[in-house]
Amino acid sequence: MTGKIRFATNMQVLAMAVAWLGICMGIDYTFNRHLWTAEVVAAPSTVPLSLRINHLCCSGCLGDVKEALETLPWLKDAPMKVREGNLRTQEEADVAGPAGDYGGWLDIDVADVSQIDFVAIDRALRDEGLVASQMEFGGIRHFRLEAQVRHLCCGMCKDAAERMPELTRAKATGRLKWLDSVVAERATGKVTIHARYLEPNERIDALEMLAAMDAIGLPAFSLKVVASAEEQGVVR
Repeated sequence: MTGKIRFATNMQVLAMAVAWLGICMGIDYTFNRHLWTAEVVAAPSTVPLSLRINHLCCSGCLGDVKEALETLPWLKDAPMKVREGNLRTQEEADVAGPAGDYGGWLDIDVADVSQIDFVAIDRALRDEGLVASQMEFGGIRHFRLEAQVRHLCCGMCKDAAERMPELTRAKATGRLKWLDSVVAERATGKVTIHARYLEPNERIDALEMLAAMDAIGLPAFSLKVVASAEEQGVVR
């Protein structure tokens, strides 16, 4: 004997719809909090760029780092400050004993975010015999990175670029957590890396992206920052 089918009442349907609406709004507020505010924020006058220099033990090292970075026109007059305070002089370093860490952080204020090119920074440092293990960038909440690659010849190359986080297991190992999506254009060789919205004090490490691109065999010859319209002083 077949039982009767009982449909939900109008009130039950309404209650379920309201409940699902609340759940969806809660999820949206959690992950897209920036869309729930109507604050007008002026565009920042400078953005912070921090480099972890693997060898920065004395004033002589710092001089070489600055000399290397100032070969880039957009960093020539940029304020640069060692985070750890005063470094030893070369004379003091000559007589100092062994250290546990010979590196340090250099904090830089960049006036024009559109000029930042992380590949150019890496190349300038290496040309001077130096290297950075981290390149942290922040100060703006919404932006993307645009990389140029020389080799993007087929659909499989395009697929590799767009599936970069998955293929390199970057997110599984705690890297590229700031990454939202990747879009590759075969015709132009441009790879666009969309970042998720960042909290005011959050930073990304651009070298994570360069390492991921190296890992899939599509090294970037430039990696630049493109700020969204929201960073030009409009509602966000």
